[in-house]
Amino acid sequence: MKRARILTITATALLVAGTATAAAQGSGGDARGNNVKRAPGAEVVSPLAAHNQYTSTPVSIAPGTSGSASVACPAGQVPTGGGAGTSAFDIYLLDTRPSGNGWVAFGRNVGTTAQTLTTYVVCTVP
Repeated sequence: MKRARILTITATALLVAGTATAAAQGSGGDARGNNVKRAPGAEVVSPLAAHNQYTSTPVSIAPGTSGSASVACPAGQVPTGGGAGTSAFDIYLLDTRPSGNGWVAFGRNVGTTAQTLTTYVVCTVP
């Protein structure tokens, strides 16, 4: 009985000490409630510009042929990333890369029906 009482008192003391330490350090969380660890003296900063995503018009690719789709950033913005999507598993992506002020994707339709290829670009103000 004495041993159980000592363990209970010890556990309670550790719990109280941990709670006091957490309260002294602040919440340390972000807007989503995640626990974020920051280096001492680090300041929290906001992004300087939005990163907007733009989508190309879907391009139809006939069976057994290759095709491409591209999309450009609006004036005054530059691409920071991009990619592509297909309407089915029959289109194999051959390449996806930056091109000028936008993004381009190349694909080959190995299926028996026409499928579409769509390109995406993420843009920001430089």
